[in-house]
Amino acid sequence: MTENIDPVTAQGTIYADECDHMGHFNVAAYTRRFDEATWAMWSGLGLSVEVMERDRIGIAALESRLTYHKELFPGQTIRTRSRVITLGGKTAGFHHRMYLVEDRDGAEVETLSATCTYTVACLDRTARKARVWPDEIAARVKARVRPLEEGAPA
Repeated sequence: MTENIDPVTAQGTIYADECDHMGHFNVAAYTRRFDEATWAMWSGLGLSVEVMERDRIGIAALESRLTYHKELFPGQTIRTRSRVITLGGKTAGFHHRMYLVEDRDGAEVETLSATCTYTVACLDRTARKARVWPDEIAARVKARVRPLEEGAPA
């Protein structure tokens, strides 16, 4: 297993009400959990609710791609790690990896269960259109950009 250096942006336990009639973690639940990780990541990069309200900016999703690697079930612990993979003048790309967290012989092991890649635009919430990233946010994001490794699960 490759060492995980991406920061943890969400962690929790899967509940039965997040599962479908086949008993596994539902598509809507994956999306909700990735959304939680998204907002934690952006807040950690300085784009908090307070900043968004003060500056009347936001984020608009342009594209998302969710890929499933391993089924998840109620009671299991999951952890999401996130990274910014691209930064443009008005857009950014980021990637989440959701892991099943298990204890194996006293060692914590993360097994990839799903990935989600997003492209977003910085949004002027008054004009309702894309705008350039504020300088302070752009600088923080730029410092954290780490493209995906070639051949990495997308």
